Amino acid sequence: MKIYLLLGINYLLENNKDGLKMHSNEEHEVNVNTQSHHFTFTEDEEKDVSSALVDKKVLHMMQMMGYRSGFGLGKNEQGMTLPVEIEPQLGRRGFGLKIESLQCSNEEWDFSLDNPTTVENVEWLQNNTNLRVTSDVMLTWSKEDVPKSNMKEEYNFCDKDILHNVIEGKNIFDRLDLKELCQARARANPFETIRSVFFMNRAALKMANIDAATDFMFTNVDHSVHHENHLGPYYFADVCAGPGGFTEYVLWRKKWLFKGFGFTLRDENDFKLTESICASPVTFLPMYGVNGDGNVCCPENIEDFKEKVLHETENRGVHFMMSDGGFSVEGSENIQEILSKNIYICQCLIALEILKKHGHFVTKVFDVFTCFSVGLLYLIYKCFEKVCILKPNSSRPANSERYVICYNYKGREDVQNIRSYLTQLVGRLWEIRHNVNVDITEIVPLSIIKNDDNFYSYVVNSNNRIAKYQTINLQKLATFCRNPLLMDYRQDELRQSCLKYWQIPDMPKVPISRYSIENLLTETVSNRELLVLHPREIENVDQLSKVVPDLSEWHYTLMQCRRNTNICNFYAGVGLSKAYRLQCNKWVKVKNLQLCRGTLLYGELVKEKSFSNNNSDEEAEKEEYKFSLHVVDAIQLGDHNLSNLNFEERNSWIQIYCKAINHEFKTNTIRIRPKIINKLHSLPANFCLRRDNTGNCSSLLPILGHKIKEESYVVNSLLLLKTNKHQSFHSTYVLRLQLFISDTEEKNEKCFPLQTLIDFVIKK
Repeated sequence: MKIYLLLGINYLLENNKDGLKMHSNEEHEVNVNTQSHHFTFTEDEEKDVSSALVDKKVLHMMQMMGYRSGFGLGKNEQGMTLPVEIEPQLGRRGFGLKIESLQCSNEEWDFSLDNPTTVENVEWLQNNTNLRVTSDVMLTWSKEDVPKSNMKEEYNFCDKDILHNVIEGKNIFDRLDLKELCQARARANPFETIRSVFFMNRAALKMANIDAATDFMFTNVDHSVHHENHLGPYYFADVCAGPGGFTEYVLWRKKWLFKGFGFTLRDENDFKLTESICASPVTFLPMYGVNGDGNVCCPENIEDFKEKVLHETENRGVHFMMSDGGFSVEGSENIQEILSKNIYICQCLIALEILKKHGHFVTKVFDVFTCFSVGLLYLIYKCFEKVCILKPNSSRPANSERYVICYNYKGREDVQNIRSYLTQLVGRLWEIRHNVNVDITEIVPLSIIKNDDNFYSYVVNSNNRIAKYQTINLQKLATFCRNPLLMDYRQDELRQSCLKYWQIPDMPKVPISRYSIENLLTETVSNRELLVLHPREIENVDQLSKVVPDLSEWHYTLMQCRRNTNICNFYAGVGLSKAYRLQCNKWVKVKNLQLCRGTLLYGELVKEKSFSNNNSDEEAEKEEYKFSLHVVDAIQLGDHNLSNLNFEERNSWIQIYCKAINHEFKTNTIRIRPKIINKLHSLPANFCLRRDNTGNCSSLLPILGHKIKEESYVVNSLLLLKTNKHQSFHSTYVLRLQLFISDTEEKNEKCFPLQTLIDFVIKK
């Protein structure tokens, strides 16, 4: 007992030399065992008691046992005089556990070893030649072997020592738990405090970083000379990218002017863009392949995605594709590249299948050391004008992540041989996916790669540069683990400069404000009585002659509206699934209709008939009915106000808007399409209605559906719109005329005969 007390008193004395000093004739309060005691120490006692944490009663008890300051207890005062040392611990591990190279220390880090800059140097590799080899010859390039289980011999495309340093550095991940790693990384990574700003996750900032580093070649694709004649919307694809950070960035910057197609795994890896507080997912369509699971490695899923994307883009393809595939490799960080090869090649194949000519592509890879990965990169390089490998600042410096960026696709026809070869490889990898003894290890011979001096040198230099940078940051991470007091002092400055360079406002994540019909109408409509104004009905030629003296100022469109069932109304969008129709002077929610927030348009909900394009002789033609919103005119589309534009300009924006938000492959939704509006003086040439078995007249529609042979709808009336260049939305809307045609009305109704209208136009 005496020994334990001695150890305790000496420990307190030793560890509180720099604590609160006691002065004679001064009273101090000391807390021991939660009780408060008051003592006054003499000058002699101060020699023995150097801290307020030593209780006078304890000291007195020790003195009664023979204790003298500076001497140990025992018959010969041979006891310990120094306190028992307690070693600091790393994390929550038990006392005494030692981990090689991770013991706590007070070591410093030389911040000159890593020199982060805001503006990255993007080094492009130009491709000046095509790969003139048939796909049959390419098939002889493929080699199969037992699956590789380590990376130590993969130094054909980098310096051997540099590779081994990276592998050794990655061993830190085996020694740290996730919490320790995150804590050290938060202090060591100079770009860590950027985080996700107001986006869902950090992926959005990665795409913003890549976009800015390449002079916004992705989100400014609408300014490219190669696509200047494209009327919009601009199309993109986001593959293996749930929950959708890449797409969120693109839609935040470009709104509904860009339309996206997603392909990713369902469930926990699915897209979650409905949770975004800065972008609307109305113009984004997630797909999951024919199997419905979103597995990008399944050839049938790839073919299904390709077919649907090409259909939605009128067989032209997307303007750019992004892919960010990856999965957890915890415990196998050193072979992450080998484990990810299937995702690499499938993402690349999809890009070659759905990109339009002069389109762009960016995809994530983890290391590019193996013959398989470099061979794939070589094939992709041959499909584009130029490529680069970039480790963006937003990618954590201690990991193996980097991005391959490809500029100006040569076109599907020009790279048919490579597309066919990759299709064969993807099919073979799918066949052997469960075979643990066989794998494709090489897809382009090493000799061919080395013969292309520019490509080979570029890959080697890129690998060495990124590997050195990674090794330094792995060492930095280990140092910050050993010394929990270290902090990278450059974080705040780099955060501000990077966000400015990426053109991202530094704003917090604030929940999206509530938006109602009242808010929308306040912003867009000065006189709300106009919204319930009915069109003027024309019953005879005399009336028509008075109000339409000049045909050149008028357009017409075919309507399904009957006199007693007016289905032409205003529609408002105030959120993702919050669409309303003005009906009997009340706003009624419309199910299964999605409009961009801020939309106020004028149109009619039409029941359309379609016939499937069935190639089988055994099955009869299938007849289906779908509801579509036919847009006649619009005041505002999203955040784009059209009210003061002339009719042609408004109609042009409506065309783009309808293409952007209509999704043929989204089930149980109301379609949306622009009304076919023609000049009135062209009516005799364009006006051709068909009569069905019931006596109704119907008109053909442009085909929107997939594998559909014909689409049409019943016509009951015509709407005339005054559309000269001086007509804003309000004047066009107020002056509109409606003619109910006789073919589809009851006999006791006053109707305008079709032939009379045609004769009037011809005479004019």
